Amino acid sequence: MVRVFLIILLFFLISIANPGMVKSVFAQDEPPVSAIKTLDGYLLVWNRPDFHFTVSIKGKDIKPLNDTEHVFFNVDGLVFQVQLASISEFLPRTKDKKLDDRSILAAHRDWESKFIEDLLHSKLKVQSFNARLSNGTDALMWQFDLPEGFNSDAKKQLYLTVVSKDYVLLLNGVATAAISEEAVRKFLLDTIATLKMSPTPIDVKKLSESIRKGTAPASGPYR
Repeated sequence: MVRVFLIILLFFLISIANPGMVKSVFAQDEPPVSAIKTLDGYLLVWNRPDFHFTVSIKGKDIKPLNDTEHVFFNVDGLVFQVQLASISEFLPRTKDKKLDDRSILAAHRDWESKFIEDLLHSKLKVQSFNARLSNGTDALMWQFDLPEGFNSDAKKQLYLTVVSKDYVLLLNGVATAAISEEAVRKFLLDTIATLKMSPTPIDVKKLSESIRKGTAPASGPYR
């Protein structure tokens, strides 16, 4: 897994090009992640062998990062990342006992924040907020101030996490002098509300064509 803290390290090093109708975020023949241009932004399509979903990324000026490892977007100046963490990475013994989603999300937060503290050689003051999405899913929002002197513009790192199958799905972004933490938090919540799971791999070409024709399904899994 590529640790999500890399978004900070790359914050002011992003080089972006304008994408086409279907843009691969990964440089592979059959990319696990693609971005389809829509009228109000992009539809991110995630097709891992055991995990398939889409999420809408909405904004006036959206630029996917051309990168071979990370799923980054610049959304109206907000640098935004989507990532997955396998639960087995931070809770390897969960097969023997059933944990609820809130416990899993708290364990992931502690694991991730500990990694960041070790990286920065600095103790973080992490703030957490339990949330429940409109579909009843438990979510966890957590954040921390970036250390003084780390970057004059980046102020806070914010995360929104949910459990799905054997993974924690993470959305995260950085609050700056120009983009408030409230704006980042709202963007993360609005984005996760568009999450749509599919039990089978999503046909990106077919979905792209249906979006172009205006016939994409409004709800339910993609086929």
